[in-house]
Amino acid sequence: MNMTELSPVSDAGKEAGVLARIYQPDCNLAVWQRPLPANITDYVARLHQASSRVSVRQLLPPQQVATALAEQLPDLPGRAALAKDVQQLAEMFACLFELKRVGVRLASLQTAMCPRFHTDRLPCRLVSTYSGPGTHWLNTPQRNQLLEQGGAEPAQWQQLAAGEVALMKGEGWQGQEGCGLWHRSPPVPTGYRRLFLSMDFGE
Repeated sequence: MNMTELSPVSDAGKEAGVLARIYQPDCNLAVWQRPLPANITDYVARLHQASSRVSVRQLLPPQQVATALAEQLPDLPGRAALAKDVQQLAEMFACLFELKRVGVRLASLQTAMCPRFHTDRLPCRLVSTYSGPGTHWLNTPQRNQLLEQGGAEPAQWQQLAAGEVALMKGEGWQGQEGCGLWHRSPPVPTGYRRLFLSMDFGE
């Protein structure tokens, strides 16, 4: 499995501005390659050590995300840092797509939500993994192999790293029908939890 190769349908960079590349017709995946601050990784580690479960799913104005999360996340050192980080991503997502509200989902997972490769029937989704394995995705040759084999699992795929922020174009992107990114949730090793964030269009 190759975890680093990029294809013409994707773009990656170490600055947040790379996410705007999703507007280019030849790009259906834009990845901000960023490290997570220590206070966030420490908070996530404490969540897992305490066997605390996180399950947040709300439609919110981006400027209210941190407050809403602070009311629902376990009260451990680093909670405010994680809530602030999610709000920053929500504000960026809302700014890019001129949204008044953002659908935010933050959840601790022990199994794969969507274990088969698929495309989303929506314009675009933001995903990021705070801990555990990142989302699997296919570049153009791998996608073609999947289609040629009638949906059988391809021999290789790509994988996002923990902390990276990705925008994935879906089938609902205007003028790009049939060009959505093929991706899936990764398997979660026994005894581990994955803290996964996704954001969708609110309005």
